Amino acid sequence: MALWLTFMSFLYPLSTMTSSYWDLFLQSPTYYLYWGTAIVASVVFLIQIALLLFGFDTDADFSGGDTSFDIDGLSLVSVKTVACFLLGFGWTGVLCYPEIQNQWWLGIVAFSVGALFMLIVYYLLCQVLRLSQNSTFDTAQSVGTVGDVYLRIPPGKGQLGKVMVSVAGSLHELMAESADGDELPTGCKVRVVKAVDHLTVTVQRL
Repeated sequence: MALWLTFMSFLYPLSTMTSSYWDLFLQSPTYYLYWGTAIVASVVFLIQIALLLFGFDTDADFSGGDTSFDIDGLSLVSVKTVACFLLGFGWTGVLCYPEIQNQWWLGIVAFSVGALFMLIVYYLLCQVLRLSQNSTFDTAQSVGTVGDVYLRIPPGKGQLGKVMVSVAGSLHELMAESADGDELPTGCKVRVVKAVDHLTVTVQRL
């Protein structure tokens, strides 16, 4: 009996505290949604930093297909950029909530800061990708390599899109056309079958 009373005495303040937090959430759910977004985005961001430091860094864009960080470097919508958007959105909502009473304006400000974070990270990824490219690269060296389409190649002969291929440890952005004239959507795997000129290659879907 004494053990039961002790257990109940422990549960009572816990249930009271839970009820208190729930009441606060019902009074201002938006504030806690901002907190939730900020915390989740922060955890994802820290995990990505840890993976980067340990040399295991992967990413994926949302247009289809798993891609590596480098190949996804020029995709605006990726795990990294979305995580940074949510990071900016969530923490702006948390910090500005007491100052901006109008929830619509707060949402607009939080969204704008999140979008700014997203664009900054996208720009930095582009710069890293360009720096990783070898200026003396010859497209003939890419023949036979496997890459990913990151800018859709339209159907028809001579229609150009873009692919990312890795040659000798360096990543290269190349203009590409489809060997058989079929459409090649973003994210699909392709093999380089021919070098057209110093910027363009012909690829075939795997």
